[in-house]
Amino acid sequence: RRAAFAVALVFPLLTLAAAPAADPWSGVRFLFGDWKVASGGGTPGEAVSGGFIFRLDLDGHVAVRRNHSEYAPKAGEKVGVKHSDLMVVAPTATGLRATYWDNEGHVIQYAVRPENGGVTFESDPGAPGPRFKLVYERKDENELGITFFIASPGRQYQAYVSGRATRR
Repeated sequence: RRAAFAVALVFPLLTLAAAPAADPWSGVRFLFGDWKVASGGGTPGEAVSGGFIFRLDLDGHVAVRRNHSEYAPKAGEKVGVKHSDLMVVAPTATGLRATYWDNEGHVIQYAVRPENGGVTFESDPGAPGPRFKLVYERKDENELGITFFIASPGRQYQAYVSGRATRR
């Protein structure tokens, strides 16, 4: 009887342990793929080309986004800006978190919130300096709206750059 009681007590615990974990990527999975950012018209400071790849890495333990953009030269400049960045997203006990690095020396820590069919990457409140927010809006399976916001200390977010991306 003791053995039967022990089995009856332990079996439900084993089935709980064997239950599949929730997919931490379900709210951002629509971002995975190879994307081309819509080119601008060549206005100084405007993106003329770019794109990003967003994919799972390390056997599904992290998601990695590699991004590049080229901007037309501003007035008085002969060469435009080439921007590249890397962002790594990982599940944590409190949800998805991301770290962003770029070729200009910026490092940003983001909380990642899937919401309303899109996803928002928002920098940690209370960090010194400006705050940042990157919003991906899902238009359909093959198109995204993207807006990057900056908020100076003590101020509200203002859109800094926005555009669209299409799946390649």
